[in-house]
This record gives sequence, structure tokens and C-alpha cells, in this order.
Amino acid sequence: MSDEDKDYKQRLISQLKGKLWFCIEQQIKKELPSGTAYSPKFVNALVELTFTQLVEVGCDLEAFARHAGRATINVDDMMLVVRKSPDLKAALEQEIER
Repeated sequence: MSDEDKDYKQRLISQLKGKLWFCIEQQIKKELPSGTAYSPKFVNALVELTFTQLVEVGCDLEAFARHAGRATINVDDMMLVVRKSPDLKAALEQEIER
């Protein structure tokens, strides 16, 4: 990977984390009682945790598709990812039916 590619990837990751920060902070404001204090370190920890989880899910999805001999991720791959989370699986199945 060239230095230019590495720089582009790092900029992209920074942008994604910035957008994730905004979304997480909005969710925190929505969920916590009014006036509840939280630190930027707390938000950053949630951002890093969420980003890491999303990268792992993405890698799993790619692996499942590749194992099936496909270049494209589909619903079956996602259902494999959530197979151990019955509530999430049920919610996704309900959404698929719609």
C-alpha cells in the first residue's frame, strides 16, 4: 500500500469516526436524563468501541460472502452475523418481511 493510499485510508477513518461521534453524542443526549453530565472521554470510548465492532462485523460479512463464493454481501450473510442475538435476528427478519 502506497503512502498516498495510507493517507487516504487514515483520512477516511477520521471522517467516519467524526460522523460516528456526532451520531453517538446525539443518541446520548436523547437517552440520558436532561442535565446528566458526560465527558468527551466517555464519548470517545463509545466511538472507539462502536467503530471496532463495526469493522469486525464488516470483516465477518465479507468472510461469509467470500466463503459462499460471492463478491457481494447479502441478507443471508447478515443473518449469519446476528444468529446468536435472537432479538436482533427477529427484528431484522421482521424488517425483511416489510
